[in-house]
Amino acid sequence: MGPYLGRDGNWGGVKMRMRGSSLALGFVVLCMAGCGGSGGGNTTPPAQPAATPTFSPAAGTYTAAQSVSLATTTAGASIYYTIDGSTPTTGSTLFSAATPIQVATTTTIKAIAADSPTYTNSSVASATYTINLPVAATPTFLPLPGTFTSAQSVSLSDTTTGASIYYTTDGSTPTSSSTLFNPANPIAVSSTTTINAIAIATGYANSAEATGTYTINLPVAATPTFSPAPGIYTAAQSVSLSDTTTGAAIYYTTNGSMPTASSTLFNPATPIAVSATTTINAIAIAAGYTNSAEATGTFTLNGPAVSVVLSTNDESKLMETQPAINFALGSTADAGTNTVVVDPTQTYQTIEGFGAAFTDSTADLLINVEPPASLPGTLSDLFTTNGDGIGLSFMRIPMGATDISLSVYSYDDQTVGTTDLPLADFSIAHDQAYILPLIKQAKALNPQMKLMANPWSPPGWMKDPASMSPVSMLGGTLLMTPANETAFANYFVKFIQAYQAAGVPIDYISLQNEPLNITTAYPSMGMSDTVQLALLQGYVLPAFTTNNITAKVFAYDHNWDTPSYPQTVLGGLNAQQLKQMAGTAWHGYGGAPGAQQLLQNQFPDLGNWETEHSGGTWQADQFTVDFLEITQVLRNSGKSFVKWSLALNEKLGPNLTQNAGLGGCNDCTPIITVNSATGAVTKDIEYYTLGHYSKYVLPGAVRVYSSNTPNIASVAFQNTDGSMVLIASNTTSTSQAFQVQWGTESFSYTLPATSAATFTWTGAVTPGTPPVAATAQIQGSSFINESGLETETTGDSTGEYDLGYLTAGSYTVYEDVDFGASGSISQVNVRSASGGNGGTATFYLDSMTSTPIATVNLPVTGGWQTWTTVNASVTGASGAHTLYVVFGGGGATDSIANVNWFQFQ
Repeated sequence: MGPYLGRDGNWGGVKMRMRGSSLALGFVVLCMAGCGGSGGGNTTPPAQPAATPTFSPAAGTYTAAQSVSLATTTAGASIYYTIDGSTPTTGSTLFSAATPIQVATTTTIKAIAADSPTYTNSSVASATYTINLPVAATPTFLPLPGTFTSAQSVSLSDTTTGASIYYTTDGSTPTSSSTLFNPANPIAVSSTTTINAIAIATGYANSAEATGTYTINLPVAATPTFSPAPGIYTAAQSVSLSDTTTGAAIYYTTNGSMPTASSTLFNPATPIAVSATTTINAIAIAAGYTNSAEATGTFTLNGPAVSVVLSTNDESKLMETQPAINFALGSTADAGTNTVVVDPTQTYQTIEGFGAAFTDSTADLLINVEPPASLPGTLSDLFTTNGDGIGLSFMRIPMGATDISLSVYSYDDQTVGTTDLPLADFSIAHDQAYILPLIKQAKALNPQMKLMANPWSPPGWMKDPASMSPVSMLGGTLLMTPANETAFANYFVKFIQAYQAAGVPIDYISLQNEPLNITTAYPSMGMSDTVQLALLQGYVLPAFTTNNITAKVFAYDHNWDTPSYPQTVLGGLNAQQLKQMAGTAWHGYGGAPGAQQLLQNQFPDLGNWETEHSGGTWQADQFTVDFLEITQVLRNSGKSFVKWSLALNEKLGPNLTQNAGLGGCNDCTPIITVNSATGAVTKDIEYYTLGHYSKYVLPGAVRVYSSNTPNIASVAFQNTDGSMVLIASNTTSTSQAFQVQWGTESFSYTLPATSAATFTWTGAVTPGTPPVAATAQIQGSSFINESGLETETTGDSTGEYDLGYLTAGSYTVYEDVDFGASGSISQVNVRSASGGNGGTATFYLDSMTSTPIATVNLPVTGGWQTWTTVNASVTGASGAHTLYVVFGGGGATDSIANVNWFQFQ
């Protein structure tokens, strides 16, 4: 067929377009014969693009928003458009004639016609509408921004009809999402504030941003005041806050934070209770005022001031005064592992004093060698507490020669083979030369001084010839005949009477120095326990009664290792005879100080005195030995601690080894050294170790309870004036921090390595000592009471003393041990060593007849200082209780184990 005219005006591939009166024809070469067949075939024409959309109104510049419609001449076509600059597709927005495109700001619309079944997508139509709207008026402020002295209510307004005003006060640029201003609710400005605002109105561009700063200089509320004023107090305080600003409310904190209106509001009816050191911060807030400045008041609640004197093993500090510290009030937490608890309500023995011996050598050096001009100062340092004085108050007087003497002598020396039973030749002339003058000067300086006398040997003629040959003061035993025993008793009577006549009353005697040490090296005499008992019963005590001698008698006077001796002596005396006995005297050259407690428990109406233990060059560390031993002696009922010779020279003499070719102690060390050439006096280390006790624990002081820690040994006292004394020592090679708990008050301190300190304070204890946490490591030696055992210095890695010599039925008691909530304790650990037969430790609450909470097996470890930790389960322990630990087992030899510490978990 030939060219045809289609609906779109194309002639069979020839497109016709009319312009004016001209007809433009496009001719297409038609494929006729020879183009693929003998006849002419039909070919489908290609699809044509849809008509490009048109815009109404046309693109251009306008002064108002426009509603733009889109149209296309292609029947059935849909129009898709974009306004974001992207090329539209059939996935773009579909134009609806019912919803023209709203153009309120300059916008470019791009559109295509599509979806016609017979046309392809049109080319892209693009139209830009530039909208130049009028700008809304900038909001205004009322009152105008500026500086004010009171709070302001700020209104915003705008002259643009129908405008809404949006504002911010945080410095940000306002938008239509910001706060909408409501004329009914002006903006309340009570502090310096900047308001930013814009007006938004239909048909207008958003206004320029308006900014107004209101500087509010309100008067400042008065700063709160405290009553009582902040400061240091020794009791709890009730603190009130006040402010002079009318209507002010006061807010405060006690945790160090800055107070705000959200803090605690102070109520005058309820003052702030301050029971521990507290800092109160407070502000006043009042309407019409700026918040006050912050008031800060610190209420320091200190218990008594604590004086501290420190010595170190390297001797860089020797009884050196340290800065004072204070107890802190309100300490109620359970005592822990490193807490020394001091409880003055638990009292023990009364202290008589500390000292040494007025040996023959001591008196010779001080009276005959030291220059007379310097002697008063030396004696003041020794026998008073003035200045550097250490106040020695329990001194020993040898009755005749000792190993620390210039010669061998007694008060009734006779030639061999001669006796003096009536004691007609008795004389203290030797002592009157220089011993008594020294003692009288010392006694004048310290009238409270107690004096003990005893012989190393009576006159040689009193000895049994069968026990020695020839008869002398060196060794042997007493001749046990009535006449000789009578003479022996009267020897004490005459000595006491002679000293009394010389102005030196004697307070105590013992019958024999070290009665179990028979030696021919220096004056000595053996005396068995049964002989001593017989002499006391039949001769010495009756002679004292007859002659009105009030001096009391010590049994024994020898080492801790034979407590059976004084047990035999004291146990053999009747009640009337015991009234003339003071108790037992002990030496420290064997055994453990815990033996004293055995005697104290057996004879509670009598006492125990440590009357000799010399320092010596055999001690590698005299400092540590002294503090451990003196403390342990005092923790075991000791009423005194006495060294050996008060003074020696630089050669540790004079003595019988150096002066008489005999023997005895040639390496004992003194309290002071007197140079034999110049008489110059040097204070030795034992001056200071003993002085830590003697200067501060005064005669009449009562020992009170104190606990030990794994690294701190302690002993505490209350003097007759109520003042308190605590001696604490650290024998480890590192510094040790610990806390002292006294009632509900406490202080913390750190002792340097191998050091000791004496703490002293005055004041009444605040009742309510906190309990000891069961989960703390509790030292076995921290008992309040015990029976059937002896404490001893331990060789374990921690601790100072262990519970030694445990026998079946022995026990210890610990007060107020807190096991916490039910079920919180499930196990107990015990530190134990045994070279015996082993045994058990059974734990009871409140009574040894209650149901036990645990039983721990104490195994044989192969040595008394070979330590291991054993444990057992715990049931039924909660709350605070008195804890009993009872030991069992031991086998045929009744030797169980040693125990250092225990700890619950």
